[in-house]
Amino acid sequence: MKKPMEKIDAQRDHLGLERFKPGIEVTFKGKPYKIQRRTTLASGEAAVVLEGEKEQFVISANQFLAGVSS
Repeated sequence: MKKPMEKIDAQRDHLGLERFKPGIEVTFKGKPYKIQRRTTLASGEAAVVLEGEKEQFVISANQFLAGVSS
């Protein structure tokens, strides 16, 4: 007999990223970046992909939310 699938509640960090839609410009640690997409790390932690003038990187939502100003 199959067990019903368990509902997974959104993590607080995922909810904190709701206002940061892909394509918007943000200032992270004093530098301008464009949000490419929101994603989830292998650990299940929320993350964002940021693109700057010469770099692109993935950062956890916790670190992003601590250093962003919009």
